Amino acid sequence: MRKLIVLYFAFIILPIVNAVCIVPTENLEIKENTVFCYGVYNIENGIDVIDDNIAIDCNNSILFGNGVSYGILSNNRNNVSVQNCNISNYEVGIYLEDTNNSIIKGNYLTKNKFGIALFNSFNNDVNDNFLFENINDAINYLPISIIREKPIKTEAKEETSSPEKIMEEVIKIKKPFLEKDEVLNEVNFLFNRYFNITQENLEIRKTIFYNESDKSTVIIIYLKPKKMLLNVSIYEKIPKCVSTYVNQLLIETAGYEVVQNDPLILWTFSRLDKDKELSYKVFKNIDEECRKLLVTFGIATGFKEFEQKIEKKEEIKLNYLLILLIAIIVLILFYIFVKNKNK
Repeated sequence: MRKLIVLYFAFIILPIVNAVCIVPTENLEIKENTVFCYGVYNIENGIDVIDDNIAIDCNNSILFGNGVSYGILSNNRNNVSVQNCNISNYEVGIYLEDTNNSIIKGNYLTKNKFGIALFNSFNNDVNDNFLFENINDAINYLPISIIREKPIKTEAKEETSSPEKIMEEVIKIKKPFLEKDEVLNEVNFLFNRYFNITQENLEIRKTIFYNESDKSTVIIIYLKPKKMLLNVSIYEKIPKCVSTYVNQLLIETAGYEVVQNDPLILWTFSRLDKDKELSYKVFKNIDEECRKLLVTFGIATGFKEFEQKIEKKEEIKLNYLLILLIAIIVLILFYIFVKNKNK
């Protein structure tokens, strides 16, 4: 009897002992029930489910991508369960293709293009999840497959956008009715009349640092006007290596406009007459080459001397007028004195 009890407990305890957590890695393929060790993991190319009857428990871990691919993919599978995952910064957080009779629940999906997407998949329970700040926060039933080969890293690098090219994009977006030559004419007008003089009167510096506490890179833009600037536009062109979509950024300075989701950010000020800071962050580390691709520039359409300079000039002018007035009075008195003496 004692042996039977020991064997019974062995059968109960062994599966629990074997259910140790694993650390998710790049290109991980899952073919058995899996529990992740709690943590924050930067996994660019996502995780594949490669067998049926699989349960994945992320244990509230965070999977963070680079704006492309998927967080978790189930392709041509049956009876898959995914729960307790925090998935951010992918094209698709959780993607089911040709997958049936599966359960996706208790997951937090944010800052992806699609939080949860399905193609040709049926009888799945995908409703008990939290989707927030994705470009599309609905459950997406796609008309075509979006599976493609995982991106292969190459030595090809992004090129730095010029302010002229960026303004061309802006004008095309804001004035879609203009012809190509009209867009170029407007760009030339802005740069010939305002760009150079703005650069002379607005100092722009940038500080970029990695914050270990929340695994983010912080970008701070410092604006130092040398004159009072009017109708100021500050453009920030952000390369793909920093962020693929604007919703993957945490923009900390209010008053911005998303000109393009690519992303291209614009801050506007009716008047800029003192130092100002603009800041945003992205939740990954950015290498030095990528940092060099960030482009920041400003265009103002009005320029005035600072008030204290104007006041000083007015004071000098008043002093000259006062001296002139005193001189005139002295001359008049001297003339009267001489005339009376001659009498």
